[in-house]
Amino acid sequence: MKDSKEWSRLDNAAKIFPPTSGKRDTKVFRFACELNGEVDAAVLQHALDKTVERFPLYRSTLKKGLFWHYFEESDLRPEVAEETLPLCAPLYSPDRPGLLFRVLYYRRRISLEVFHAVADGSGAMQFLRTLVFLYIMEKHGDEIAGSPELGGYEASLEQRRTDAFRKYYARKNKGARPARSQRAYRIRSERLPEERLGVIEGQMSARAVLEEAHKWDATMSEFLTALLILAIYDCMEVRHRSRPVVITVPVDLRRFFPTQTARNFFGVINVTHHFLRDGDTFADVVESVRRSFKEQLVQENMLGILNRYAAIESNPVVKLIPLALKIPCLKLAGWWSEGADTAAISNIGRITMPEAVAPYIRLFDVLLYTVRPQICLCSYGDMLVVSISSPLRTTEVQRCFFSRLAAMGVEIHIVSSLEEETTEGGAPDAVL
Repeated sequence: MKDSKEWSRLDNAAKIFPPTSGKRDTKVFRFACELNGEVDAAVLQHALDKTVERFPLYRSTLKKGLFWHYFEESDLRPEVAEETLPLCAPLYSPDRPGLLFRVLYYRRRISLEVFHAVADGSGAMQFLRTLVFLYIMEKHGDEIAGSPELGGYEASLEQRRTDAFRKYYARKNKGARPARSQRAYRIRSERLPEERLGVIEGQMSARAVLEEAHKWDATMSEFLTALLILAIYDCMEVRHRSRPVVITVPVDLRRFFPTQTARNFFGVINVTHHFLRDGDTFADVVESVRRSFKEQLVQENMLGILNRYAAIESNPVVKLIPLALKIPCLKLAGWWSEGADTAAISNIGRITMPEAVAPYIRLFDVLLYTVRPQICLCSYGDMLVVSISSPLRTTEVQRCFFSRLAAMGVEIHIVSSLEEETTEGGAPDAVL
């Protein structure tokens, strides 16, 4: 037996999550895969055991050190469970250390929920892809010809554990700080009871949406960001239209800096649109969004974002401040950042699986616990799933977003976790 347990640092992006998480914002996100058949819990457990061997950081618990939180390996065995908890229920508790992820199943769905300190969307998707692949191979291996490989993520254990922020930190290049602007317009509404998260999901053809985006000379992310801004405009009171709408867009830094880390490695850009200054037509908003993406999604700007994250940890004064004093400062920073944007949109992109297992999979989707409306989207084959999560009672922005998209000729199937919402097929699906 080992005399001592291994430990590892949190990456720079992860340090904000433990102090700012709680029932009001769990910092938990969910990836799900819907199969074409019922989930076998026993087989799923076997697949999970094998998957965790490839991603050992997921066996860690989160502990408080003198200066920072840290991960410590544990002997806890993750166990699959049938879906009973609310969406993205808390995973981290400083009083009851436990594993920072859970695997759930419900009918044909396999869901992975992860505390954001462990990984970002790209890292967690690699875990879920591996889990689903191993599940299908054990469940249906005798029906599949040959020995297909998962592919797309040939990384060693050491590469998966890499802190890419530390690897690419360049002390001399901190980049230009983003300019301060007027505080963003905020969507006001009562919160759902018991800190529940409401999710409305649209399932549609990726090809159809991409064709609409190309009509406006935009990428899918630019097109849907513009659509979200206009949906917010539809719901704004006239007296508030002088306030800017600010959309936060997470960016996978792996696009700019080669790494196969399965941990956090992302930055954030802000897309700001002033309706009185920049116009209120769809053409005006698309142009504004396209220009913002073009200016910010460049190597130099991404390096500046990366360095600003890493510089905090590298600051000698910050290093010497005890964690007990850092926590209130981090909570205040988290509270302040909540008022800096109106909504957020995160595009995980196209998810691929080996052709041999494709017949057993219908779709993938993703959603995030959030304090303001958040769009998450991903595609598998031609199935694009756009999920809008929000803790607010109002669903006007969601309605306007999908209505605008449908008015462009895109056929959408709506699924909702809200009891008062219905789907095109009849009764609501309570579990996403």
